[in-house]
Amino acid sequence: MKERGFIMKRKVPPFATATECSEGHELILQSIAANGVRKIFFCGGTDNFYFMESVARFRAAGLPVPDLVTVPHESNAVYMNMGYFQWTGKPQVTMLHVDSGTINAGAAWPEAWQANAGIVVIAGRTPWTTANELPGSRSLHVHWQQEVYDQAAIVRQYTKWDYEIRTVENASLVIQSAFRIAASEPCGPVYLTLPREVAAARLQAGAPLYQPADFQPALAPQGDAEALREAARLLVEAANPVILVKSMGRHPEAVPALVELAETLSIPVASTDVYMNFPMQHWARSEPDLRNRDVVLIVDHNVPWVGEGPQKTAKIISLDADPVRLKQPLWGYPVHIPITCDSSRAIPLLTRMAEEFISSRTKKMIDERRLALQAAKKAADARRRVEIEKARAAYPLSPLWIRECVNQISDENTVLLWDIAAIGQGDRTPPGHVFAQYSANLGNSWPRAIGIKMAAPEKTVIASGGDGCAIFSNPEAALWTSRRYAAPVLYIVNNNHRYRAVEENLDEYGGPESCAGKSGFNGSSLSPSPDFAMIAAAMGAYGEKVMEPETLPAALRRCIDAVLGGRPAVLDTVIVKE
Repeated sequence: MKERGFIMKRKVPPFATATECSEGHELILQSIAANGVRKIFFCGGTDNFYFMESVARFRAAGLPVPDLVTVPHESNAVYMNMGYFQWTGKPQVTMLHVDSGTINAGAAWPEAWQANAGIVVIAGRTPWTTANELPGSRSLHVHWQQEVYDQAAIVRQYTKWDYEIRTVENASLVIQSAFRIAASEPCGPVYLTLPREVAAARLQAGAPLYQPADFQPALAPQGDAEALREAARLLVEAANPVILVKSMGRHPEAVPALVELAETLSIPVASTDVYMNFPMQHWARSEPDLRNRDVVLIVDHNVPWVGEGPQKTAKIISLDADPVRLKQPLWGYPVHIPITCDSSRAIPLLTRMAEEFISSRTKKMIDERRLALQAAKKAADARRRVEIEKARAAYPLSPLWIRECVNQISDENTVLLWDIAAIGQGDRTPPGHVFAQYSANLGNSWPRAIGIKMAAPEKTVIASGGDGCAIFSNPEAALWTSRRYAAPVLYIVNNNHRYRAVEENLDEYGGPESCAGKSGFNGSSLSPSPDFAMIAAAMGAYGEKVMEPETLPAALRRCIDAVLGGRPAVLDTVIVKE
């Protein structure tokens, strides 16, 4: 480097070290590996193929390097990254191909955004240069066709942060920023664009490499003590309180804390089970029944109720990393005490504070409420047993019977995922073993299940969704990746030959006597149904179709045995007359 006739030596910035790399993609890969990344979910293209070489080169040299996981569909690659993060809490990397790969990830973007998935997505960008001015310059017809005015704008509404790596000199710094932002509470996806000139840049001297120890993610606070104390007082003095919880269970350590709070104050807990928030068999598990509640505690819940809510005199408390839900343009739920916090840290403090307010009068109220909750749970369990007995012999197959068979075969080692058409949380499911659809995007549970299986190969992973969900999952891509990388999961298709949610809305609007109803609900039918068992067989997986309730337990056992033997499995459970 020259300035005023003098040769200047490259200066290493503070907090960086000089590392020897020959090209930009090697520096970026070193920075990724420094963050402990184990998987790069890779959708290859003419922009990112360099990483195929650098991963192989690092591995041959014995350097730490993530696995390059080939995924034949972009939405699956984002969902797999999301699943891996949901299990480990550690951001991984998805690499996409320019604008088309970014677009093709589709509904995976809002799902990752709404579910606070801390993932790093790197997409190539069409080269800036056109005539070999720099290494990596445009060399193919598509390089002119792939450029858009603002590539990150495609997904900006679904990411915490986006940035273009403009020079190799700060590429490592940008990578560290991406990981820090993705893992900071509330976590979320980040999106980087990488021009080919940066990936192909020749490095003649030591390149600046930054370390994650200097760029730690931010933690959510324990919560304001004064606000928590007021919340504790309200909960203790409440005659008819309730807890509404949705995504707290993404921090498994929060579950026993919530159980302790519920038991200390005999508060019913209504859980929307996108995670394992509260045990199924606990006596405090209840329905929300909001009409007569005087105090409502909302814990990590983006839609605490739909339609009729609590009475106007009720006091509403929210524990959340984002208690006013800034990511939702119009939220609109009343909250009297919004507390910004990590609920896993706030709830134990809330319980200790509540104990200080308990008097002889409130203790009597708490004891009476406990007896009432225990009696209500006993009655609910009795009704559930009757319903299961009816479902055991129902034809066509009952979703309740499918759910109960999965419940019986699941244990503490089983991880459960679902889109709509839920298999549901099991009676023995421990914290951190449920990951249901969070937003409104079908087709996510299958590829997320594969990501979790890669992160936790010792677990038995079962995912489920309707036949529409199965189609949206890109089943061939899911099965291929599952088999290629020895990450076998069981996927259960709750097959009703239609988009039920669409049909139900039209049915409510116009009914079977409407023109659409008379024509067979033309926009929701998925008949004739694909043969999902044959699709599984074509991809080298185990597949089976079940229509009779008495054959389901044995078929489910055969599928689990296939998965335990290292083979992906698909169970097509037909819940409609064919």
